[in-house]
Amino acid sequence: MAQLNENLIRSVFAEMLKYKPSLAKFTMVDEDEGEEVADYRILGDQVIKNFPWPIGVELRRLFSGSMRQLNRLRLDQIFKTIERSMQFLTFVMVAQLWNDKKDGKLKIPDSLSRDFEARFSVLSLGNFTWLIRAIGNLYKDSGSTWFMEEIGTNFDKKFFTAIDFWVPERNEIGHYQINLTAEEIEKRCVEYEEKLSYILQQMAFLSKYRLVSVREIKVNKPKYRDAHFHHVIELLNSSDSDFTAKEVDEKKYSESNAVLLLKSLKSFDEYLNLSPLVIDTNGEIIDDKEKFNIKKDVFMYTKFRNDQLMYLGTEVTEKCDLRSLSNYSALVEEYKELVGEISAN
Repeated sequence: MAQLNENLIRSVFAEMLKYKPSLAKFTMVDEDEGEEVADYRILGDQVIKNFPWPIGVELRRLFSGSMRQLNRLRLDQIFKTIERSMQFLTFVMVAQLWNDKKDGKLKIPDSLSRDFEARFSVLSLGNFTWLIRAIGNLYKDSGSTWFMEEIGTNFDKKFFTAIDFWVPERNEIGHYQINLTAEEIEKRCVEYEEKLSYILQQMAFLSKYRLVSVREIKVNKPKYRDAHFHHVIELLNSSDSDFTAKEVDEKKYSESNAVLLLKSLKSFDEYLNLSPLVIDTNGEIIDDKEKFNIKKDVFMYTKFRNDQLMYLGTEVTEKCDLRSLSNYSALVEEYKELVGEISAN
């Protein structure tokens, strides 16, 4: 009998392996039986590590020892994992939509531009699924190319139906006055884990890409030679929060203090800038009392109200006021540009 999490881990890892064959080194084959005998916990660590950090950290919680019972705590974490996965996916799609509209590559229909600001100013699971479907159908109908080409093939009607399932369920489960019996909770934990597994399998291509934070960019200009741009970056999809630092020299430069989705760590030729929707405060220097409330973490945008951007951390659980960030005003300006560009006819 499979252990808790085992079926999810093995099925998602198998899909990741298709996109990242190097993961095969974590599998073992019994020479006598000819079957894979890899410890699913080892594979689980790789599933966590190879999803972008905002998703990986939720899976780390789901796979933890405190979630080994089919109880309300585990059920809530399953919902949190699907919600954070949809949030990250929405931000990737919105970031590309903003770029393509700004560059004149795409015309946004009135049905999307008219409702975008209202949908995006206060995010919910329902708004995530609406945006994923609307933007996905727009790119399909227009024949436009995705930065992550797998979106165009993996996100079909079946996938849209699978993510739509969670919206009314989340509304129901989110209200704690609804008293589910222990038996009902156990059944939902099993059923919802299977549904989560399918969605993560369809998103397994994310393991091909790298989420990084740009810490610093320095110009290196030798005499009589072209300038190179020395990037100090940190890889944000790790199995723990001690992110891996790298240094890359490039003839091109990226944006400062940005969170980027890269096709390869070897080059900045192709990337998607997720700021101001995903930000990293680990590089912020706490050099003023006004900054004492800032927590160092990777944060995801949640709402825009009264000219203020609000974020939730991936590891920090308490609410944080990030208005004292050194680049906060720039983040607000970027957000307004994003909404204005997509909402404009």
